[in-house]
Amino acid sequence: MINQPETADLLTEARRVLLDSVTPELSGERKYQTLMVANAMGMAIREFEQREQGEPEQTDRTVRAFLAERSLGDTVGEPEAELALAIRERRLDGADPALRAVLRTLTEARLRINNPGFLKR
Repeated sequence: MINQPETADLLTEARRVLLDSVTPELSGERKYQTLMVANAMGMAIREFEQREQGEPEQTDRTVRAFLAERSLGDTVGEPEAELALAIRERRLDGADPALRAVLRTLTEARLRINNPGFLKR
């Protein structure tokens, strides 16, 4: 279609306007709320970009492979839920370097959406 903007582009521009034009005119609680909305929009943009790049599927494959190597979980369920269940039921060893690597992968994927600055430290 002609002139159909991308979702991430729309969110990025709306966030820019919110931060550059609206927020400076506010104070107190309204400013805080506006900054929270802008932050949520930034998270949505990053999540959308990750989906476009196929990152969630790659992360799911990593978790599925880990579970399959240990004969845990099923192949149709949510891999993170299966991993969480296996951890809760103590079917995994917390000292296992492979488990720690999978948990680190999941944590970093979340941080790239929720708080990318944290990973730069």
